[in-house]
Amino acid sequence: MAIASGVPVPPVYMMPNEKRINAFAAGYRPGDAVIGVTRGCVEGLTRDELQGVMAHEFSHILNGDMRLNIRMIGFLNGILIITIAGRILLEVAPRTSTRNKEGAGAMLAMLIVAICLMVIGSIGALASRIIQSAVSRQREFLADASAVQFTRNPDGIGNALRRIGGSAGGKIKHPRVDEASHMFFSQAKSLSSALATHPPLKDRIKRVLPSWDGTFLDPLIPSDARDERKKADPAQQLGDRIEDALSQEVANVEALLPLLALSGMMTPKHIEHAQGLIQSIPSNLREAAHDPYSGRAVIYALLLDRKDADLRNAQLRQLESNGDPAIAKLVRSLSTEAVSLKRELRLPLLDMTLGALAHLSDEQHITFRKNVEVLVKMDKSIDLFEWVTMNTLKRHLDERFGLAKPVPVQYYNLKRLGREVSVLLSMLAYTGAKDEYGAGEAVLMGESAVQGIGVELLPQDQATMRDLDKALETLNQCTGRVKKQLLQASALVVGADHQVTTNEAELLRAVADSLGVPTPPLLPGQKLA
Repeated sequence: MAIASGVPVPPVYMMPNEKRINAFAAGYRPGDAVIGVTRGCVEGLTRDELQGVMAHEFSHILNGDMRLNIRMIGFLNGILIITIAGRILLEVAPRTSTRNKEGAGAMLAMLIVAICLMVIGSIGALASRIIQSAVSRQREFLADASAVQFTRNPDGIGNALRRIGGSAGGKIKHPRVDEASHMFFSQAKSLSSALATHPPLKDRIKRVLPSWDGTFLDPLIPSDARDERKKADPAQQLGDRIEDALSQEVANVEALLPLLALSGMMTPKHIEHAQGLIQSIPSNLREAAHDPYSGRAVIYALLLDRKDADLRNAQLRQLESNGDPAIAKLVRSLSTEAVSLKRELRLPLLDMTLGALAHLSDEQHITFRKNVEVLVKMDKSIDLFEWVTMNTLKRHLDERFGLAKPVPVQYYNLKRLGREVSVLLSMLAYTGAKDEYGAGEAVLMGESAVQGIGVELLPQDQATMRDLDKALETLNQCTGRVKKQLLQASALVVGADHQVTTNEAELLRAVADSLGVPTPPLLPGQKLA
């Protein structure tokens, strides 16, 4: 699902002491998102049911709900500040010295103030519960519907909800669950129906499974869950469905936009296509991508020169000289498959490594990024894939390691950004056009989405990767509405010649990622009439 939507694969954590079935997603951006699941969720569901739960949580990431949820925690704490202050005073008051009348009086005064604050704050507590439940319920319905869309299997999410009903709910034992109860897959704390953070379980099941007979399911025992997962084959009966999905064509330019997920959506065809991409990646590379140590080797191997064997050997010797001969040996063992890997599989493999690379130590991360920069510069030029790789690592690993700086909103329209927009559209045009005339026609097509700002086709020496970096750094300071306008213009440039090449698709995805918009891979054979 991460590959299908064009976002980094989020790390998944398990809450080992929570036996009920539950899960949550957290983070501010797709680049720093994580998913947490309880032990009961892992051991108590079949593979299809667990996939439905993960799809539900992934919907929260893709739709921006996790950012809303974290902001809501801060907002609710502001409302609850009076209650919190009263609670603190209640804890502190008994510790006040009572050896004399002054001490006893002080303790009594503190208790009275604490009780008054608690009573007054109860109004805020009630208001916070109402806000929490009102916002959370609608997002849960949306996530359930998205889970059905992503998996094409309503039984997965539906039966997961039925197992929650058969296990007396998804209650979380942590003492501070109140603050985050709206973030969980299932009701994390027992509350009255009027203040519940989630819709009634029966309503959720009925919407997913209209013919539900009202019965619940018992959770699986751990051994049953393992057996069920062994029986499940992710690639089973996938071939025919992928062939159908890949043969679809786009009727017009406007239809390209949702398929590129410029509105933050992905289709079931993208899910199937992503599954096909994963199965096409050699197993050695696929397995290595999920480990922090070998994940570094995968990136190094992808950056080895594909044409010049002498340069490739020089790059390998450079890695050996950096003090880690073991990883250089691993890169050498992966190099043959990595160098010959099909172009359309390289970005998905890069995406797969990001979750593992997020677990590097600070020192390992610094060394890794230095090695990447050295490998890229050894051929004294930067090709499109190298540029995409460096930008992807910068955007997503900088967020993980606390190196990313907040991006302020400086521009609410494009009136002063004609030069930057011209660089962006010119780069896209030169990437896909056969000649300068075709590039000019493509830029004119894109200009229709950003009229009146003086867009022009720049000479190629003024529309380089370095120029694009500077332009995107500025354009990233635009509002979300303006970014959408930019991406529409970019899509029109890419689609001007009625087809989308691999280079155009990679560059467009990298541009969208730089602007903070998840974009799935284009479907093979996708073209414009």
